[in-house]
Amino acid sequence: MKILVLLLFVHGLESSPRLDPLVETPQGLIKGLQADDGDYAMFLGVPYGVIDDNNPFGDATLHPGFNTTFHATKDPVYCPRYENGNSIGDIHCLNLNIYVPNSASTKNKLPVLFFIHGGAFIRGNANRQTLGPQYLVAHDVIVVLFNYRLGPYGFLCVDEPGYNNQGLKDQLLALKWVRNNIESFGGDVDNIVGAGQSAGAMSIDVLLLENEGLFKRVILQSGSALNPWVLTEVNNTGPIVLAKELGYETVEVKDALNFLSKADPNLVIKLAYDLQVTVFDGHPRTTPCIDGDMIKDFPVNLKPKVKNIDILIGHAFREVSFLYPDSLKSYYENYKFEEELARDFNSLDDVNDIKHFYIGDEAPNFDLRETILDYGSDFVFVHSTERSIVRYIEEKARNVFWYVFSYVGERNRNRVRHNLTSTGATHGDDLGYLFGLDTFTEDPNEDDQSIIDAMTKMWTDFVKYGNPTPSEPSPLIPVNWQPIKGQARPYLNIDKPITLENRPFNKRMSFWDVYYKLHNNQIKGKR
Repeated sequence: MKILVLLLFVHGLESSPRLDPLVETPQGLIKGLQADDGDYAMFLGVPYGVIDDNNPFGDATLHPGFNTTFHATKDPVYCPRYENGNSIGDIHCLNLNIYVPNSASTKNKLPVLFFIHGGAFIRGNANRQTLGPQYLVAHDVIVVLFNYRLGPYGFLCVDEPGYNNQGLKDQLLALKWVRNNIESFGGDVDNIVGAGQSAGAMSIDVLLLENEGLFKRVILQSGSALNPWVLTEVNNTGPIVLAKELGYETVEVKDALNFLSKADPNLVIKLAYDLQVTVFDGHPRTTPCIDGDMIKDFPVNLKPKVKNIDILIGHAFREVSFLYPDSLKSYYENYKFEEELARDFNSLDDVNDIKHFYIGDEAPNFDLRETILDYGSDFVFVHSTERSIVRYIEEKARNVFWYVFSYVGERNRNRVRHNLTSTGATHGDDLGYLFGLDTFTEDPNEDDQSIIDAMTKMWTDFVKYGNPTPSEPSPLIPVNWQPIKGQARPYLNIDKPITLENRPFNKRMSFWDVYYKLHNNQIKGKR
């Protein structure tokens, strides 16, 4: 790193020196601090973009840099987000956390993991307490996390140009900042690996539909552009409804947005949820938009630009468990298979074929809960992953590695948060084995630590080499993870023990292969 080392003295019963870094970047001097949980430096809350106070729904601009030393020593503000019935955050939130191993230097450039947080495009943040980097940076990679606009500020979908997909634009702006500055931190600008979970993974895959050369490699955890939740089409009603609720009536979306630009963003975020503007199927969620500009069409009609890119992609064993009620019997007794199917198909005429495949002639009931959870997981996450893999191979991706996260331990994030009783890992459970999470305050137990050690080594070896298992098998990782070649479909089952298997949920996936072929002309947006 281009670092001027500052010797600071920490006073206490036993004074000891602490070396804190001062980095000279094209943006100016940035002062960080040494971490207390590993051999790495932290640069917290570094601004990468500027949002216009007069138009918080519009394009952000690249941060101009610093005339004096910027003190990057505190976890930053995060973007306004809906959380637990309220909205919290600050609209001036375009900032990065950069975590740099002490081994990094201009002579020892390290690869960069550029991670996009999830949260249904309406919540989540990249702060240290939420996504701690200590397990990953221990493997000598630089980790960059960042905040981007959420909800109506990040993912409007209106027919007025200049307002849509701002969250995606923020992500590209953050990537531009990293490309311009990461070498000063000892980062290898030619080895930036894009990674994300859930909405973060979907974001990366959507960006790959319209952009070439963004990343050398990508890691997609529980999300792809073919997920039936990802994209919406233009709908002007949201801003007009919000403006009316705040006392301004208009039928022009631009007038409504001009009015809302002066409102408290946290009030707008909360109203958007309360008025169902950013709620789909009872869940808070916004999505990127097919606007004819940044995203020109439905993903099913576009080809991902992945030639010569290495891809690591996967999902949890039973993804939707955290979304479906855990113990509400009436929900499963009244379950409608067509509600999921309608996300991706215009015709629901053959929904009984799906129902019969999963539950036979039985009526839906609580005893069939896990089978119904399999259906939702297969349709929304698992088969969309499989179809995405087929597309990557067709578009000449270099190597594609597939995994299923099956392990159930004490750090399975959503199982713990939602007190789930259904079996199997669910959406977001893998994050507890890659990041330090504020959900878990105690040290990992022995089994959990072994999964942390194995996953972080495989993930960072993929970042470094494009191969998650470049070394010989060991007690920690007892297999050699093979990429998909030809018709073979090997996948890594991340469990205790870790095993290499073939074709996850093969019978169920074969059913969906046939269903999509038979109903190809009924897929939403299909041309």
